[in-house]
Formats: sequence, structure tokens, C-alpha cells
Amino acid sequence: MTEAQKTKSRETQGPDHPIASVRVLRSGRAEQHKEHRYGSRLPQLWWVFFGRSWVPLPLQCFLIDHRDGLVLFDTGIDPAIMSDRGYIKQAIGRFLLPRIFRFQLADADRIDHVLAGAGVAASDIRMAVISHLHFDHAGGIAQIPQADLLVSDREWATLSEQHPEYEWILREHIEIPSAKWRQITFEPTDDPLFEGFDGIHDVAGDGSMILLPTPGHTRGSMSMLIRQEGWRPILLVGDLTYETALLEQDIVPGTGEKDTLLASFAKVRRLQQRLPGLAIAASHDFAAEEAVSRATCNSSEI
Repeated sequence: MTEAQKTKSRETQGPDHPIASVRVLRSGRAEQHKEHRYGSRLPQLWWVFFGRSWVPLPLQCFLIDHRDGLVLFDTGIDPAIMSDRGYIKQAIGRFLLPRIFRFQLADADRIDHVLAGAGVAASDIRMAVISHLHFDHAGGIAQIPQADLLVSDREWATLSEQHPEYEWILREHIEIPSAKWRQITFEPTDDPLFEGFDGIHDVAGDGSMILLPTPGHTRGSMSMLIRQEGWRPILLVGDLTYETALLEQDIVPGTGEKDTLLASFAKVRRLQQRLPGLAIAASHDFAAEEAVSRATCNSSEI
């Protein structure tokens, strides 16, 4: 982003408009089993090994231009996972990965290159909120060493277990010397808007970016509520669901903890009732870009 673009962006921001834009960034494509996306009564290992129906899966993260600096919601995947045999150290992980996902990745899908394509230097990212620690969401942290990395303390606790890699949390690519991790704790709130959620975290202290615990996909998964005058509110839900329509229908994916997912689904739907027009954007939903675009259009166009 040029200095002129930065200046123009800041000129549009004021007390009621701390955010200049929210953009969906595509960081590759993949395919997943149909049972993975839409759920199945079959055991997970059955469809991993014998499932024959694959569906397309976009790999996406989000860029928020806040007056305090540029914020990423997730950092995408590192394409090195395709070319570096040692990227996943455990042999069982290397064996299972291509049976769970079919990736279509290029070097251009690394987050610094994705940002450059969007006119932004990776060195300009001030903060990255990591919805959860799976490799396709935390895979770009090495490219933004200057950024603060926010993760829930509940998610971080998974790293203390003996085998976080069994949950596809790759410690060697998370606990790196350059990473400036900051664990956040969800604080209680009296705001009736967030009734039912186990606390909140106000990222910038201005109410424009609120983190909410939405466990189920992983124990410490979190979502971000974006609010600004003149926009519809936006909820970035990471991998809580793979499609917004599935959340609305209580259809859980083939992975995660079903009861916890359903409880988080219910909380999100109650939030939607309290915030009419709430746009829900999931990281692997092709509809996310349109949802964000519609939510951030001029209020007179809504």
C-alpha cells in the first residue's frame, strides 16, 4: 500500500468509522471429502480412506484496515507444505494429509505474496488474530514477524499436550523465534448482546473488533465481530462452519466436537437475532466475499 493510499484510507476514518475496509484474501484452493464438509454418520476414518466424493474448498483469510493499523484474521497456509517433505514431521501426518485434503497451492498463495497482490506490504501488518491454530490458518505467521499474534489461551493450552499434531496443530511452525504471540483471555461482560458467550475480548478497545469464544472445531476457536456505523455487522467465524447456510440449519461438519459445535451454532444464531442483518463469513465458504462486500456497502444501498 502506497503512502498516498494509506493517507486516503485514514481520511475516511473517524470516531464512528475506525475501519476503512474489510477484504477477503484468497490464499489457495483445495478439495475436501463431502462427508468432511457436510457431516456423516459414518466413522471419520471410513470416509478418509474410502470416501470418493470431493468438494471444492477455498482457503481464505481476512484483512481489516483499522485506524490503529492493518489487522489480519488468520494468515492462510504455507505452500511449503506441498514441497517440503519435512514440513510435517510425523510420518502419519504426511500419510493422512493427502487423504483428507487435495491442495492446489502455488508460491503466490503464501500470505506475503497474497498481501502484495492486494497492494499491501506484509511488513505493514500490525496484528493477526488467529481463529485457531490449524496449519491452514496459522501458516503465514513467519512472514509477518513484526505483528502481534492473538490467540485464545484455551487454544494455546493445546500446545502443552503431548501430541498437538494429532489435532493438526504443528508446534514447530507455531513456536518459532520470530513469533510475537499474545494469549487473550475472554472477559465477562454485562452487555446483553453477548449473553450466552463465555466472555469477550475487545481487540482495539473501541468496540469495532470483538472476539468471541466459539469452540467446537477446536477447543479454543474464536470468532470476530466487526461493527461500524453505516455497515451491517460482520461475524468472521473461522472454521466454526464451512458454509453459513450449514450453521443456520444445524448441520455440523465431519470433524470437531458435535455437541460443542451445536452449542456455538446456537449462540451465533442468537447473536444474529439481536443484530439484524448480521453477515456471517466462514473462512472456507465461497460466499464469504459476497457477504462481506454486501455488509460493507454504503448504508444507503442496503
